[in-house]
Amino acid sequence: IIEFVKMLRRSINRAHWLCRTLIRENTLNLKGADYSNISFSWRSHTCGELRSNHVGRDVTLCGWTKRPRLLESQGICFVPLTDASGVIQLIFQSADWADKLSHLASETVVKVKGVVLARPSYGINKDLPTGAIEVQIQSMEVLNEVGELPFSVSDQPNSALNEELRLRERHLDLRRPTMQKNLRLRSDVGMAVREFLVNENAFVEVETPTLFKRTAEGAREFLVPTRDKGKFYALVQSPQQFKQLLMVGGFDRYFQFARCYRDEDLRADRQPEFTQIDIEMSFIDEEGIMGLIEQLLMHVLSTAGVDKKPVVPFPRMSYSAALSQYGSDKPDTRYDMKIHRTSQFGIRGFKVSNWKVKCIIMVHGEPVSTHLEVSNSALI
Repeated sequence: IIEFVKMLRRSINRAHWLCRTLIRENTLNLKGADYSNISFSWRSHTCGELRSNHVGRDVTLCGWTKRPRLLESQGICFVPLTDASGVIQLIFQSADWADKLSHLASETVVKVKGVVLARPSYGINKDLPTGAIEVQIQSMEVLNEVGELPFSVSDQPNSALNEELRLRERHLDLRRPTMQKNLRLRSDVGMAVREFLVNENAFVEVETPTLFKRTAEGAREFLVPTRDKGKFYALVQSPQQFKQLLMVGGFDRYFQFARCYRDEDLRADRQPEFTQIDIEMSFIDEEGIMGLIEQLLMHVLSTAGVDKKPVVPFPRMSYSAALSQYGSDKPDTRYDMKIHRTSQFGIRGFKVSNWKVKCIIMVHGEPVSTHLEVSNSALI
């Protein structure tokens, strides 16, 4: 613990100096990703950045090609080029290019140089932000050739692809628009959390160790062997002891995106490792904590572009009420299927004659029949 405190003090001092320097020089930007920023890159522009006001400019682009379309009669070839920002149409107006591009596989990585042209009126694609322009290519360099793909990199639903195949070919799966959107949204949400906690509420982000000693918590730990025979580290289940140490040490508002590891059976809401937003505060009560979390979630939902937001304050329910009405400490309140005590209806052991109960019979979570009337004799 003493070594951890020393390491923590050095890290905080470095971070404090760096942040002060960046803020003083106005170089600290917390506004999220800007796809038009291509500093330190071969590219002059990104594919999705180009618009009609770029017509006539010389550009250098890098990205992944889609399947080319050849017009042999006119000696023209069209190739869509994509990157993280979007797609742009490349045009090759030479018979020499047609033979070269006919063998160009989809998802080949290329670097191209050319000039931005306005499309003719009949060729404008109003469904694309870049649909009014195209880039006439002067030179192309193939950075990485691609063979036969195991599946198409398109915006098809996850259910349409074999999950084992997606995991085995993860580099291709990550190029799909759905995966790109999900990971970039996660990054934007993480930045929004930091903006809200650090800039607006004076929190300090502290990274705590992953390797630690065994602690008595709710699940089994993963053990990591060391070079010393018979000695092991344990991967932390949560940063509980570290954040308590920070509170005592004077960091009264702490958070981090904590990696947690728990060796337990897989279930719908359980997995061996996960990330949680870990928050700890001093000198505060339950209302203050719940109010902070409500405002944090509202800020995150705004960043994520969610139009229909919950009303603050959020509905609250006691633990005893949740168990007595829903039978769970994390009830799904969208469904008004509450548990009712039969004693309040005069039913005790279902032995009262001439009583019928309206119910929904569920089998493996799916309703078999709705509003079925079952007599007391059938329920016994």
